[in-house]
Amino acid sequence: MAKIRINDLDVEYEVIPRKVKYPRLEIKTGYLRVIVPEGYDGAGRLVKKHRKWIYNHLCMLEHSKHEARKRSLNLERTEEEFRSLVRELVGKFAGQLKVDFKFVRFRKMKTRWGSCSSRGNININRYMMYLPEELVEYVVFHEVAHLVEMGHNKRFWSIVSCEFGDYSEFEDELSIYWILIKEKFITPFEN
Repeated sequence: MAKIRINDLDVEYEVIPRKVKYPRLEIKTGYLRVIVPEGYDGAGRLVKKHRKWIYNHLCMLEHSKHEARKRSLNLERTEEEFRSLVRELVGKFAGQLKVDFKFVRFRKMKTRWGSCSSRGNININRYMMYLPEELVEYVVFHEVAHLVEMGHNKRFWSIVSCEFGDYSEFEDELSIYWILIKEKFITPFEN
């Protein structure tokens, strides 16, 4: 682990070489990971260059932890009810956006709420069953919207904002609920 001081924070980070084309920063599990192409030696410079982004994201994470104390998970919904709700929403949103999908799969995921492949397969995190219904709707719409636009670019967010005007509020809520999910279901060894 390496370390850097950013404003009032001491930030530890791990450099992880992978078979990737470009380096990137991740703050998904509460600490900074620097994913770099194999043989890349500029991780320290990359971290210094993006100090402001790192600081803002870590502060947002602290805020989310504070807000998580005010929320609770929905422990009433059954797996069957959840799967039925998601399938119904996928069908509804696919019709609305005039797109086809192949499969809806449910998996326990450690870093994301859902995913969508270019082949039309939608994967939904089973931990979503504990979220409020409006957040389930948001994530499902988000994944179905990827059948129109795969990337997280302006066109994609424009599609999302047509259904969920201020989508950033939903994104913030998802961050807050992810903290609750991690505390209840994901052990520290699984991070």
